[in-house]
Amino acid sequence: MDAFKDIATWRQPEELLAECEFIVASRPGFSLADIGKVLPESVRPSPMVLAAMKKSRSNEVFAVPGVTVHLLSEVHEKVSSTQIRAAASRTTGQLSRYVPRLVAEYIKKERLYVSAQRRPGARYPTKCYRFKRPGGRNYDGS
Repeated sequence: MDAFKDIATWRQPEELLAECEFIVASRPGFSLADIGKVLPESVRPSPMVLAAMKKSRSNEVFAVPGVTVHLLSEVHEKVSSTQIRAAASRTTGQLSRYVPRLVAEYIKKERLYVSAQRRPGARYPTKCYRFKRPGGRNYDGS
C-alpha cells in the first residue's frame, strides 16, 4: 500500500492500470475506498461511490472500468519497505528483525537496496522489462 499510494504520480498510470491487475498488501487502517482515493483522477470513482465502498464489508477486489486492484486484507505486517531499506544498510542481524534470516543474508550478499553510488561497478538498468499491450505494442510505445 505504501508504494501504491503514489500510483497517480507514476509514468502513464492509467495505461499501466489498464494493462494489468494490481495486488496490494493492505496496511492497518486502509480499505478499498483508500485505494480508490489514490487513483489518477481520470479513473477515480466519485466521492459517493468511495463513501459506499468505505461502508462495504467486501474488501477483496476494487474494480472500475480500466482498473482492477486486489487487496490482500489479511496481511498484518507492521514493518514497512522503508524500514527494511534502512535496515539493509546496517547489519544482517538488524535486518533480520524485519525479514527471515536467510532473506536478510541474501539481501546483504546481493547488495539489494544499496544505491548505485555506493555499489562499485554497478550499471543500471540491471534488467529492463517490456510489457506488451493488446495489439502487440510495447507499454513504452515501441
